[in-house]
Amino acid sequence: MTSSAILCLILFGVMIVLVLVGIPVYVSILLCSVIGLWILGGSQMALTQLSTGILTIASSYDYAVIPLFILVGVMAGITGMAEGTFDAAKTWLGWARGGLLYTVVIANAIFGACSGVSTAGTVVFSKIAAPQLKKQGYDEKITLGCITASSCLSTLIPPSIAILTLCLLANISIGTGLMAGLSAGILMVVMLCVFIFIRARINKNLVPPVTEADRSVTWRDRGRALGLLIPILAIFVLIVLGSFLGWFPATVGGGIASVAIMIYAVAKPNGLNFKQLLVGIREASTTFAGLFLILVGGSLFSRLVTISGLASGLLSLIDNLGVAPWMVFMIVIIFYILCGCVMNCMTIIIITIPIVFPMLTAVGFNPFAVCIILVLLAELGGITPPFGLSVFMVSNVLRISPKKVFGGSWPFLILFLAMVMIGVFFPKIFLWLPTLIGAI
Repeated sequence: MTSSAILCLILFGVMIVLVLVGIPVYVSILLCSVIGLWILGGSQMALTQLSTGILTIASSYDYAVIPLFILVGVMAGITGMAEGTFDAAKTWLGWARGGLLYTVVIANAIFGACSGVSTAGTVVFSKIAAPQLKKQGYDEKITLGCITASSCLSTLIPPSIAILTLCLLANISIGTGLMAGLSAGILMVVMLCVFIFIRARINKNLVPPVTEADRSVTWRDRGRALGLLIPILAIFVLIVLGSFLGWFPATVGGGIASVAIMIYAVAKPNGLNFKQLLVGIREASTTFAGLFLILVGGSLFSRLVTISGLASGLLSLIDNLGVAPWMVFMIVIIFYILCGCVMNCMTIIIITIPIVFPMLTAVGFNPFAVCIILVLLAELGGITPPFGLSVFMVSNVLRISPKKVFGGSWPFLILFLAMVMIGVFFPKIFLWLPTLIGAI
């Protein structure tokens, strides 16, 4: 590798260290990127790239979709869509042994069609599901593990903020990326439900017997419960089908969805007042404000990687060593697991994509399969010690020790790793839906 590429690699390591010692992520990325550009091209290049980088992100029509989808997720939580989703899923699945656990999985998947981030599902379903699971006698460990792991479905189901961000950073189709995420999300739902079923069969003490009240639910009750899903499914159909049927570009979907959900929030019975709407808008704005500077830093670091030739240097090194593509992916998986121990999903994606994504696609992996696998790996950080953002959120909401949540989550961590391996060796499984509709 050239001296420029080595410099960029060193600065990448420094960036990771700065994040580990507690320096804000955006400061770490911006500082290392500006220093690298300054060394390679002088002060004029550094200042030019910094100013144009901020302007590019701030004026980009594509990046505007992120705050809009964040707003959709916030409003979905405020309007009670999550509670309606959980009640509907419980009505349909309560008759089965372990039905409340299946309900948590399905409800998270459906709620993910609006939330876009795993943190929303973590908080909402910790409040809604955990008390009911405890009351009915479900084992605490499987309860905590199911709630924590199921929230990760929002990172796969459109409109996933993580997939949106990765597609923008990697310059690949947002619509196709979201459909690949939906393919993986459906598979993940099946795997989680099968996993719960097997564990409940092996150890029957994990779940209580089905009650008579659960068996007595009528088809009329189930039909009425479907009405609770209409708002959230309407938003999902509007976002996904609207873009693929050509009603509007994928980047416009966020604007359409945010307007639709705000109309619903006001028009529904006991709808939100103006002050409550402002609270939701403020929360979404604050969330994106924290993400914006990280995106600017990620864009600047991507320019540094391009100028230094680091990606091509790594590819030359891999080619000279004769390493098989799947072995390269194994190294990336180990690296992401280590990152997940100390960083959250979005931080990992923004910092690593400029280096990792071009390297993996250059050795022959499909870009959309790589997109989904990297999002899955980054999301593993939510249930990986010692950071485990999702774990600590569940711990905080339920006022219990994080150690208990980690103890219930580790079997699901293994399940997520199995999902990643499926994507590495059988990538077409993640691509069946975009292939079916002709997006690939």
